Amino acid sequence: MKNIFSYIRNFWFYGTSVFLLMLLLSLLALPTPYLMKYIFDDVIPKKDIKLLNFIIISIFGIQILKAFLSFLTNYLFSTLNQEILTKIKKDLFSKLLRLPLSFFDSQQSGYLLSRIYEVEGLGFFFSNSFLRILIAGGEFLFCLGILFYLNWRLTAISISILPLLFLSTRAYSRKIRKISKELMEKNANLSKRIQESLSGIELIKSFSSEEREGEKISFSLEDYKEANIKRSIQFSLSSEIVGFIGSAGGFIVLWYSGWKIVEGSFTLGTYIAFSAYLAKLYGPTQIFANIGLSLQPAITALKRVSELFELAEEKDGGVKISKLRGEIEFRDVYFGYDSKGDVIRGISFKIKPSEKVLIQGPNGSGKSTIVKLILGLYKCRKGKILIDGYDLETLSLSSLRERISFVSQNLFLFNETIKNNILYSRPDAREEEIVEAVKLSGAYEFIKNLPNGFDTIVGEGGKTLSGGERKKLSIARAILKDSDIIIFDEATSELDSGSEERIEELMKERFKGKTCLLISHKPMNPDIFDRIFRIEDGVLKELKK
Repeated sequence: MKNIFSYIRNFWFYGTSVFLLMLLLSLLALPTPYLMKYIFDDVIPKKDIKLLNFIIISIFGIQILKAFLSFLTNYLFSTLNQEILTKIKKDLFSKLLRLPLSFFDSQQSGYLLSRIYEVEGLGFFFSNSFLRILIAGGEFLFCLGILFYLNWRLTAISISILPLLFLSTRAYSRKIRKISKELMEKNANLSKRIQESLSGIELIKSFSSEEREGEKISFSLEDYKEANIKRSIQFSLSSEIVGFIGSAGGFIVLWYSGWKIVEGSFTLGTYIAFSAYLAKLYGPTQIFANIGLSLQPAITALKRVSELFELAEEKDGGVKISKLRGEIEFRDVYFGYDSKGDVIRGISFKIKPSEKVLIQGPNGSGKSTIVKLILGLYKCRKGKILIDGYDLETLSLSSLRERISFVSQNLFLFNETIKNNILYSRPDAREEEIVEAVKLSGAYEFIKNLPNGFDTIVGEGGKTLSGGERKKLSIARAILKDSDIIIFDEATSELDSGSEERIEELMKERFKGKTCLLISHKPMNPDIFDRIFRIEDGVLKELKK
């Protein structure tokens, strides 16, 4: 995200339109003060009613035009702002999906969700406040010229307070930026805690821990509240100081003008025009001053969003594959999840196409790690993994994963219908193919007894179904995908003996010409496997050749 304003290129029409409209609005606001001076100094003393009516009607017409253009500008700005923010959110979410699995091992979904919504803080860069900076410079110079023309001495006195505006703003900018960063991090951590508590609601209730969890969230909320109040105080103080300095300039003009009017060297019309133009001079100045304060949260959001955009994506080779023979080879592979040590050490094996292989071992021995390495979810620290003779690191991971069906021990179903969850592996599958996959997995029996059948919503994570039912749907999803390599990771852990026999039958019949890898800590029928391995403490031994 090297240049945030590159997003405007996709919406150049909106950007150009609002800039021109704001420029026109700024120009329309400039004649009115001078027309007011003309009315009081020339029209009224001469009692020229026709000219007075013409000027008043002209001013009224300008106000109507300004109101319409202002509405149009706000509409276009709102559209531009939301279009760009939505595009950034889409790009950021797409970026997160392309990050390696190791990144998500150390992050929680609630925290990441909050980080995505920090994009809202970038809205300032695409708001009319930011564009006002560009126009305010021109307004400042124009009004300054008119003020010097009206009375150069009074103008010099009036602008002498401007440095105070910038000095006061600068003093608060750093504080606000620091507090904004702190506030965003606290909000992200709060979201993480709330998501964690809601995900573990069953555990919380089973241990009667509602009060304890409530206290944790309450503490985080109080912490977030204090940071929010602290930032609000800094904003209020800085705004009041800026407003006070601006008011002081107005009082100086009133005092000097009143003195000169009494002397007879200054007219009432000149005072009215001078005050109006001075307000327009202070307006851009206060915009510059307040921009410095309002900009700090946006800069903080930009830095935090940029941090995510700059994360290294999952490395993907360039070789795309449309079909696999199913050969898998590990050559002296070492891998560890962190610096504590390797989970698997010096593993070497070669699975031939169409072989049925069982890998057994106790929990935590590294069985599932082997599967994750085959899928390219992690990179081995040492050694080499080959698929059909190709080095895994040279393959396109997306094309590889399309040719592998994987039934994970960590079952996940979307809060969708049963049908949509099965279709997730192959969205273009026909109705009869879905029914066939469901029957082969053993899920058809319980689906047909549900009131809404295939259209039943399974709930978040599939919580309305039992563990065995969720497992059968995952198996149906793998069958429907019709891949070249089938991997079952603890697929029989929540199934009864009849369902286990169904998987054995699938391996012998449905997956006869496919490479099948089954991970299990339970004893399995050795007759259906061509080879059997056992892994303990990260070391693999072959028991059946």
